Amino acid sequence: MSSISIKINEQLQQVSVDANLAQIIEAFALPAVGCVFAINNQVVPKSEWNKTTLSEGDSISLFQAIAGG
Repeated sequence: MSSISIKINEQLQQVSVDANLAQIIEAFALPAVGCVFAINNQVVPKSEWNKTTLSEGDSISLFQAIAGG
């Protein structure tokens, strides 16, 4: 199985070349509830997580949604 290097919150990680965002979130036990994920500074809607694959060098940023008012 081939792998690629990506960054998750500035930490270099190896993932399967065909892994989608939902699989990566699960594999690294990232918090899926109340969080927003961006790939290369582009927010990915939750409805797209299963369809969004990553490329060599991509960077995933994780943001906690904060309620306020």
